[in-house]
Amino acid sequence: MQQTKDTQSSRGALVATVSETMAALKIGRAKTYELINSGQIQSYVEGSSRKIIWSSIHDYIERRLAEEETRRDGRAA
Repeated sequence: MQQTKDTQSSRGALVATVSETMAALKIGRAKTYELINSGQIQSYVEGSSRKIIWSSIHDYIERRLAEEETRRDGRAA
């Protein structure tokens, strides 16, 4: 999570490319587009290039962490 925010802030960018998103989340292209198409991360097309909103990547990570915490808490009960 911190690495994603550091990457965003160090570049001063508000958007990421598909490749940058793949690298930040350590996922493949198909999973990246699955997240885009399902609305889990926000994006738009600029010319011929898709741009992903960095804050939506961060929000996705936060949701995944919360889901994982809930899953672990359920196991402990």
